Parts: sequence; structure tokens; C-alpha cells
Amino acid sequence: MDLVDRQECQLRKLSQQLQKEISKCKLLEQRLETSEAQMRAVFEAMTDVVLMINLHNNQLGSIKILPTKPNQIYTDDTDVISQTVEQFFHEQTAQVWLKKVRQAVELQQTLYFDYYLDRQEHKVWFSASISPKSDQSVLWVARDISDRKQAEIELQHAKEVAEAANKAKSQFLAAMSHELRTPLNSILGFSQIMYDDTSCNSENQEYLEIINKSGQHLLQLINDVLEMSKIEAGKIKLNEKKLDLYSLLDSLEDMLRLKATDKKLTLVFERSPSVPQYIITDESKLRQVLLNLLGNAIKFTQAGSVTLRVVISPTSFVIGEQEKQMTYDQGQMTIHFQVEDTGSGISSEEINNLFEAFVQTNTGRRSQEGTGLGLAISRKFVQLMGGDITVNSVLGQGSIFAFHIRAKLAQTTQQQNQLSSQRVKCLAPNQPIYRLLLVEDNQDHRQFLVKLLKPLGFEIQQAENGQKGVAIWESWHPHIIFMDMQMPVMDGYEATTEIRKKQDAQKNRSDHAKNKNIPTSSFHTKIIALTAYAFEEQRQAMISAGCDDFISKPFREEEIFDQIAKHLGVSYIYFESGIVDQNNAVQYRRLTHEDLKVMPDTWIQKLYTAAKECNDEIIFQLLVHIPTQYPNLIELLTQITYNFRFDEIIEITEFLIREKLE
Repeated sequence: MDLVDRQECQLRKLSQQLQKEISKCKLLEQRLETSEAQMRAVFEAMTDVVLMINLHNNQLGSIKILPTKPNQIYTDDTDVISQTVEQFFHEQTAQVWLKKVRQAVELQQTLYFDYYLDRQEHKVWFSASISPKSDQSVLWVARDISDRKQAEIELQHAKEVAEAANKAKSQFLAAMSHELRTPLNSILGFSQIMYDDTSCNSENQEYLEIINKSGQHLLQLINDVLEMSKIEAGKIKLNEKKLDLYSLLDSLEDMLRLKATDKKLTLVFERSPSVPQYIITDESKLRQVLLNLLGNAIKFTQAGSVTLRVVISPTSFVIGEQEKQMTYDQGQMTIHFQVEDTGSGISSEEINNLFEAFVQTNTGRRSQEGTGLGLAISRKFVQLMGGDITVNSVLGQGSIFAFHIRAKLAQTTQQQNQLSSQRVKCLAPNQPIYRLLLVEDNQDHRQFLVKLLKPLGFEIQQAENGQKGVAIWESWHPHIIFMDMQMPVMDGYEATTEIRKKQDAQKNRSDHAKNKNIPTSSFHTKIIALTAYAFEEQRQAMISAGCDDFISKPFREEEIFDQIAKHLGVSYIYFESGIVDQNNAVQYRRLTHEDLKVMPDTWIQKLYTAAKECNDEIIFQLLVHIPTQYPNLIELLTQITYNFRFDEIIEITEFLIREKLE
């Protein structure tokens, strides 16, 4: 009985233990079911495609698809468990995936890459990762990034469209620059020549001055628009060089004083003694900013004063008091400029938009002048020079525009190249006769240059396109070529490149001849580009093509003369300031009968005919036949012809011809 009881007791214990184990198993089953449900919910919610890929004999074996939400993209059969990879993927891409899987297994590293599958005539893009799980299997997780890829494609397309539009805009602006500056070159050039004509009465000179000022104003508007376009395109760069800051400020004061005096304004320029005279910065941009701010101040101030103050950091704008000794950080300094006026002022509502392109204040709109670009360009220039510009204004009381720039201290031994302000009279004696070739398709521009240069004694030939220019260069060997870059048949770039190639070939032949002691003579023809294009990269292209220098249209006569002097070493004789009258016209003595009596009758008859036809080229050809013992006659007729005083020549020659007949 005791034995039975003991066994029964053990059986109950075992039963209790079994019940506990069963309870544990049920609990584990419940937990497993819950975990599976959670995992299933996770997988069903996942937007990634998850694959288990196995290798078999180092080849793609089987694939298992975990039941994530987008697995229908791969196959319509959701029960696919062990298809081969060749069946699952396209046969042509299977080797690509095999390579990726092998790489992940061999390196035991996770690989990341993008790929796409063709589905229903469109591409489905994925961003995938392959993670090794063993030496024969990997976990492949792929996320659908079609929307992102589509956005990237659209963004790239938009970028390409924007770049194409920007390129088209640049090409349009370059063409507009050429088309607008080309006629302006003739307008400003010939109005300048006519203004210097002593036969022009004061009323006509006033009209010519209006034409010239209007042309300059139009040129400034064109420059503003082009400058802003270059800024927007990110093509503006600093052109830093040595600047005589004192000279710049003095020239601006001289330039603006007359305008201020006309409005009965007091113009004051105050410069701190600590401001160095020579600095290194972009002179053109600094000049433009100062001109814009000072010009605006004078324009919008009806009474009172306009003041420019210049100091060095960290001093405040107090002029005339003792300032502490300044030290420069490795030659770097911050220069502060302040333009204060007692004008109409700017309302607080308008100040916020003051530096926006094409935005003008109410006062500016009432003036009906400008484009609303000046201040926008000025701020961009100042920021490019390492500073910024600010404004404080009280409506009805005036405004203060202040800006600063970063500059370097320059050595005083450096020299500045400046355009001569004197007017060229003729070439200095005992110089070679220089040959100048004008390659320009615009006849007006060629005529202007001929009238400007031929009276001085230069030999000149002309060509209306680059092809003819190259031919003349080969046969005539000019010392300098003024080359227009935009021409039909052959443009200036191609013509310059062709000349340089031929010149290099000649040099090689010359070097070979020198080695054999054969005498040779050659020189490097200088080529000056004449361009109406405004963008710096186009100018760099001209230099790369072989041009030695360039002049922008519309150009001034002193720029032409200075380029000739710079590249050929030509010396000039200038008109003295004492022989210029109140209209800035050069005075010379009148031609007399006695002057021409030294010449043959046939020559006088030809001179008379040429003057009647206003043909200065024939007159200059006739001057060559005047004996050298009459240099005064040559100079006098040259000057008369240069100033278009054909009436004087007609009067004297007509008298001599009539006297001979009588």
C-alpha cells in the first residue's frame, strides 16, 4: 500500500510538472504567435523588398522572398518560395547580381547600390543593400526609390533647361552687347571728331555735346544691364591691381564738382590722413560704386551738401581729430567710405528693397532716369571686394550710404598705366613709318579709324573680313592690326589664329635659316582686338586666340593712341594746352596763297578736286608729293584736313586756279 501511495504521489508531481511545462509551452506558443504576428505586421508594413539569396557551387542558387508589402513588384505569385535566381531575375541581369552577391560574400561587407527593373514599359528604381549572412547566403534589402529617381531626373532636366536658358541668355546678351555698342561706337566717335571741328558753330557744338552725353548715358544703361547679367551668371571676378587712391578720389571730385556747382550744392571730400595712397583692389569696381553713390546723392539733393568721407578701420567717421597709429594684418586693411547728403531721403518702407535689381524709390521713379540697377550692382561689387553696404535715411532730411572693402597695401614703387589726357598732334620726328591694318566689317568704324590715324603719318590698309585681313598681312606685314572679332566670312578669332600659325611657321623657317647663317628679318605683328562683347571669358578667349590686347567698343581715341604706343613704342607730339580755345578746338593759322604757290599747277588742281569731293584720302596721298623742305605746309594741310576744313582748301586753290587762267 505504501508503494502504491508513493507511486501515486510521484505521478501527481509529474502531472503537475507536465501541466507547468504545457503552460510554459502554451505561453511560448502565444508569445511566438504574437511575435510572428508582429513580425508579419512589420513585414507587411515594410516598403522594402527583402530577399534571402543562397549560393550553390559559387553560382546563384535559390531565392526566398520575405512577405513584405511590395513583393508583388517582382512576381504575381506570392507563394513563390524557392525559385532559382535565373527564373526570378531576367537572364541577362542574373550575372550582374551573381557578381554583387559573390563580392559581398568574399568581402564579408555590406554593399550599397542602385538598380532598376523594367516593369510594364517603365523603370522601377531600387536602392539596395546586400549583407552577408554566411559564406553561402546574403540578405538583399531593396527600397523602391522610383519617386526619388523621377524627382532627380526632373531636377536634372530642369537644371539642363536652366543651363541652356542661361547659355542662351549669355549668347543673347553678348549679341546685344555687340549690336548696341557697334552703332554707339560710330555715334560717339564721329560726334567727338565733329565737336573738335573749329568750323562748327557754338549752337551745333551744343547739339553735338547733347548727342555725346546721350550716347554716354545709353552706354551706361547698357553696361548696367550687362553687369547685372554677369553678376547673376556668377561671371564677375575681381581684377585687382595697384591703385592710387588719392588720384582716384581727386579725379572723382573734379568730375562731379561741376555737376554739384550747377545745382548750387557743396561737394566735400574728406580723407583721413591714415588712409594710404597706394592700395591693391579692383579700381574699376570701386570707381563705379563711388560714382553711383555720389551721382545719386547729387541727383536727389536739391539744396545743401554732398560729403564723401574715407577712413581706415577701426576708427569712426570723425575727420580732423587725432587717430591712433594703424597696423595692417599682412598688408590687409579695411577701408570705410561714407556718402552723406542733405537730399530728399528714403522712406523706411523702401529701404528694405533698395538694393533689389530693377527696383527704384518713388523719388527715383519721378526722376525718370536710370534702370534701378545701380545700387544692386554696387552692393554686389562691394561684397565681391570683401565688404557690404548699408544705408540710413530720414525722409526729407537726407541719407547716409556707407560701405567698406578689404584691400592690400601696395608698394609705392609700382607704376600705374594711365591713358593720356593730352590730345595727339602728330608723330614725333625720326620714327619709322608704321603700317597699320584695320580689319573691320563696319565701314563707319574703319572710316573713323582712318580719319583718326592717317593724318598722323601712319600707313593704313583696310579689310572688311578676316580672310582678306590674313591675305593683306601675308603680303604687307603690318606692324599692328586692329582686329574686329565679329565679322562675316572669317571672324577675328579664326583670322588671329591663322595669322599666329603662319607667323610661327615663318619663325621656325627663320630660326632654321639663322642656324645656316642666312640673313633674315621678321617681327611679331601686334594684334589688338576690337570687341563690343562685355564678358570677361570672351576677352580671355581673344587673348587665347593670339590677340596681344583688346579695346572695348565704343572706344575713345586716346585708347587707340595708347595701345599703339604701348605695343610699338610710338612717341607722339601733343597739342599744348595754350592753343586750345574755349570750345576745346585746336587753333592753327589759316592757309594762304603763298603756301600753295610752291606746288605745281596740276597738283593744285588735284587738291582742289579732292577738297570739292571732301575726299580726305586723296588729299593725304597728295601730301606725300610735297617736298620735304616744306614741313610746315605738310603739317598745316594735315591739320586742316584732319579738322575737315575743306572750305579753306577750296577757297585758296580756286583763287590760284582762277588767277592762272586770267
